[in-house]
Amino acid sequence: MDKLKNERAIVEGFFVSVIAAWGLLSIFRGTFGSINSLDSVAKANFPMIILLLAVLTAIMAGIYYKEKFIAKIVMFISVYIYTILCATSGDKVVWSKTNNNEIGDTCFMCMLCFIAVLAFLYIKDEIMQLFGYIKLNGKIAKIFFVIIGILLFGIVAAVTIFKYKTYSNSTYDFGIFAQMYEYMKQTGKMTTTVERNTLLSHFGVHFSPIFYIGLPIYMIFPSAITVQVIQAIMVALPIIPIVLLCRHYKLSNWITVAVTLIYALYPATAGGTFYDIHENCFLTFFLLLTIYFVEKKKDIPAIICMLLVFFVKEDAASYIMIVGAYFLFSRRDKKRGIIMIILSAIYFVVALSVVNSYGLGVLDDRFANLYADPNGGLGQVFKTIIANPAYVIAQMISNADATGMDKIQYLLLMIVPMAIMLFATGKKYSRYILMAPFLVFNVFTTYLYLHDVGFQYNFGVIALFMYLAIMNISEMDYKKARTVAGISVICTSIMFFGTTYPRINHYGEKYSIDKAKIEKINKGIEMVPRTASVAVSGFFMPHLSRNLDVYDQTHLEEVKEMEYLVVDERGQEEKEKFDEVLATGKYELIYHEDNLISVYHKKQ
Repeated sequence: MDKLKNERAIVEGFFVSVIAAWGLLSIFRGTFGSINSLDSVAKANFPMIILLLAVLTAIMAGIYYKEKFIAKIVMFISVYIYTILCATSGDKVVWSKTNNNEIGDTCFMCMLCFIAVLAFLYIKDEIMQLFGYIKLNGKIAKIFFVIIGILLFGIVAAVTIFKYKTYSNSTYDFGIFAQMYEYMKQTGKMTTTVERNTLLSHFGVHFSPIFYIGLPIYMIFPSAITVQVIQAIMVALPIIPIVLLCRHYKLSNWITVAVTLIYALYPATAGGTFYDIHENCFLTFFLLLTIYFVEKKKDIPAIICMLLVFFVKEDAASYIMIVGAYFLFSRRDKKRGIIMIILSAIYFVVALSVVNSYGLGVLDDRFANLYADPNGGLGQVFKTIIANPAYVIAQMISNADATGMDKIQYLLLMIVPMAIMLFATGKKYSRYILMAPFLVFNVFTTYLYLHDVGFQYNFGVIALFMYLAIMNISEMDYKKARTVAGISVICTSIMFFGTTYPRINHYGEKYSIDKAKIEKINKGIEMVPRTASVAVSGFFMPHLSRNLDVYDQTHLEEVKEMEYLVVDERGQEEKEKFDEVLATGKYELIYHEDNLISVYHKKQ
């Protein structure tokens, strides 16, 4: 028996030492930066690599002999760090060309998750022992929550502000909301001139009075940057109800920290802000607060938060309806569940009537793939689900076009990071009701942006996923809960560094490289008085959002003679949009920088 035990120790020692040495050497050599090329292999001094690998293996073997605990921790850390570094490099590869895989980056991240999780599972007892040495009381846990929230806020704010400063966002949709906040400041009304190229209330497109919550901040700091900051605040705030729900379900401090990390690192959390602010960014916070207060049976706060969810957008009521259906069919609180369903249905009808009364109606063509009757309206979705479920299931893997893999990529990015937490429901199948919006709104449709983690349509789903995960993990024994939470943290962190981190670098580097050009463009923009009427190129419009009479020249159907024309010279197509109005001879050039910007003023 002792002989067998010694043999196992020798085999494990060799395995741990080689993997740890291999991981460390790969990190030091920077091979994570050559994931699509064999040049590093061709240029490498292979005998030297073998020698270094042997030396590092011998060192790790010595560590293992003295203290196997440390050696196994080093092995995991080396593998985990290497997978993180590989994930950050994946964004730079054109996978469709180098690997014939449209979604190669996502598949690569999934493989990295698999490798890191295997390493974690091998030494999970040592990891748990390590964390067992660190006592995490409530006060220190709160510090962790604050730090996670601040970091999430900082990342979202940094990415979106640099995107603005580098003239990388356009009229659609950031320019709309930036100008809308200026209208709200000056007139109190949610109107814009650029959403449909006419002076129009945003209520004609979406019923979203929730934007008024951010108005006090904008009143103090009136700037397009403030609009991005409001979004960053709303994305970071959900950590509060997440912690409250974890406390309600009696999760330990360490697992609660893990759950908040999972939310912060989840690809769709920061990813949902990459196309700039939308009303949906308010959804996660108020939906989770509603769930918390319903759980605590605090009716008045629950009703207030429910109304705030309703105010996000006309279709936000559907999330409350689903939560109500869960409480009803799980028999946890049938009374409150029925009330939530009824209130949601009533509000949805009222909100639709408001949008229709402003003239444009709801954009229901996003679900056109589920319409048997093209003119039948949203009711066709329900009809199709009931009458032909096979067709609906097939739509779950139907991509935007024949060559794309967007739906598969979306499913991987949304499910893989939290899969083990989402599907560990035991026999409480009623909880899967909470996944209905994900399937109906995001997966069944072929409208590209609804199944993309880089857009705003996932914030409600994130709230329901977090709620489902918290309930599931609360019913596990502590040892299993720690393992499940650890696996999800590893997967979300790898996905974060593969999807979100590259964005931080991209816009930061772009601002640094193009700073001189940006300053020249800024100079031209500053020549336009805030009271002037302007026709502008789309990517310059957000920087003129404080002008109340602005139009996006790209989308004007006829010549509109404004006081100023601001032309984006960086693209030929943008320049051509101004040819017709400039041909009138009514404008004089007052500022020009080659391949950057031209500003024209109407002659007196």
